[in-house]
Amino acid sequence: MKTDMYVIRLGEGERLSENLRTQLDSANMGSIASFSVSKDQPTELHFHDFDEYWYFTEGMTTVTLRTPDGTSKSYRIGPGDLVVAPKGVEHGHVPDGIVKGIQWVSVIEPGAREGHLHREL
Repeated sequence: MKTDMYVIRLGEGERLSENLRTQLDSANMGSIASFSVSKDQPTELHFHDFDEYWYFTEGMTTVTLRTPDGTSKSYRIGPGDLVVAPKGVEHGHVPDGIVKGIQWVSVIEPGAREGHLHREL
C-alpha cells in the first residue's frame, strides 16, 4: 500500500484521489479543532480505528506514515498541506518549530477504540 496518496498538497491545487476517497468514512465535522505542536512535543507514531485529517496552516514538520504492512515513508509538510491517515495507518510528526493547523476525524463507529493506538512490527 503506497502512502503517497495520503499527502495532498492542497496549496498546489491537488485534491483527494478517487482511490483515497473510497477508503474513507464520512467526516465528523463536529470534531474539527485547531492544533499547535512545538518541536519539544512531537506527535508519536500512532494509529486510530477511524480516519484522521491534519491540515497544516503554519510552520514546517516531517510527517511519517506507516501502513499495516510495514511500508513507511516520511514527508516534508508545510502550510497548505493535508495529511489523511485512514484507520489503521500509523502517523506522527516532528515539527521544526511550532506548527499549527486544523484536525478532524471521521465518524467513529460503535466498538472503535478511541485515542492513540500503537502497533509493534
